[in-house]
Amino acid sequence: MPLFITAIIALYAITPGQAAQAFRWQNAAETAQFRAPSPGLPADTLDACPKLNALRATDPYPDSPPAVREVSEAGAASLPLPADDLDRAGLLEALRTSLDYWNSRPDSAKITLGADTYTAAHLRNTVNTLIEILSTDIPAQELLKALQARFRVYRASADDGTGKTVITGYYEADIQVSRNRDEKNRYAIHLKPADLVKTTPAMGADFDYGRYNEAGTLVRHYSAQEIHSGALAGRELELVWTEHPARLMLMQIQGSGILRFPDGGHLRAGFNGANGWPFRSVQKILIDCGETPAMSFKDFISYLSSLPADREERLTDLNPRYIFFQARPKESLPYGAIGRPLTPGRSIAIDPAHIPLGLPGLLKTRRPVARPEGLEFREFTRFITTHDTGSAIRGPGRVDLFWGSGATAETEASSMKAPGELYLLVLR
Repeated sequence: MPLFITAIIALYAITPGQAAQAFRWQNAAETAQFRAPSPGLPADTLDACPKLNALRATDPYPDSPPAVREVSEAGAASLPLPADDLDRAGLLEALRTSLDYWNSRPDSAKITLGADTYTAAHLRNTVNTLIEILSTDIPAQELLKALQARFRVYRASADDGTGKTVITGYYEADIQVSRNRDEKNRYAIHLKPADLVKTTPAMGADFDYGRYNEAGTLVRHYSAQEIHSGALAGRELELVWTEHPARLMLMQIQGSGILRFPDGGHLRAGFNGANGWPFRSVQKILIDCGETPAMSFKDFISYLSSLPADREERLTDLNPRYIFFQARPKESLPYGAIGRPLTPGRSIAIDPAHIPLGLPGLLKTRRPVARPEGLEFREFTRFITTHDTGSAIRGPGRVDLFWGSGATAETEASSMKAPGELYLLVLR
């Protein structure tokens, strides 16, 4: 059995037949013309899908349960050998980004990790100490001893007792756009509406962004379907236009993108608010309803983009969440939730309700590696930093690893889904 099929079976817990189908899709996606499968379930059949109707039965749609229950202190002996697979320069850059974040916080600011509380001053010392240690050419075994002696180690605990964390990947999307709406490019990438409100716990809302309606009540902003139907028309919020709502959804899920014009020019855009609706995985819905087999997210977007326009829009609208963007400098890296540039391969997105931003840690898992003959999977351990968040990242047992930009980042990040171990480090 080819290595790629074996890896797909292991990653997604699917049958050999389904894995072979995914392998065929992987090959097809890399040809000049993507050959999509049959259009799948007709609209009336999809409407009859029990799992989809179960989602529609409640408002808001029910959330999936978090992958883990808690973050707790682990013994120092549990820390894996820190045989980092990336260069030291990128690691120090990521740590300095975290240090800059903590330098901007008052000493008295506090975070909670597991059962413990730490001040910003303590976290500043944590990052400074790690930078000091890692600025030397210290062998992995000696580094492990230093970490065990000087740092407290925390780890997320999985419900099944394995202690594993689910690791996925994200990257800076790259999509074709037009400066103006035309017959082909009908879907806008929107700037933030003036009436968008970032909610706070004091407001009593169970959503992150919203608006005040005519009665003065704080409600979610318009859903993706309402926006595609023109709810924001006439406000001059259109940054650019694109042909495929699936590509727009891709950029929204990644949180940033390079917008390429037909004349060779480009813009960069980054996250600038959301509509308050919960994220729903269109891919999972369609797999559950028998519409599609398991495949990489890159191939899934290619499949949606190959459908008739009305059906593509209808399927993408199964995810009601919508992201607003702002233009970024052309050569800048995407920004994370800490308000600073992400470091490819080092920055991770976490759920800040369980894991604070700005923490250093160690990640152990396996990753896809793009090669001319296809993907292969390799075990790795590397230092990471918690720089970002994501609406699909819920609970301390979910981590999204930032890959960067470009075709290789797209291929590898789109195929990244593996169990792993996430350790967080705080100075004793």
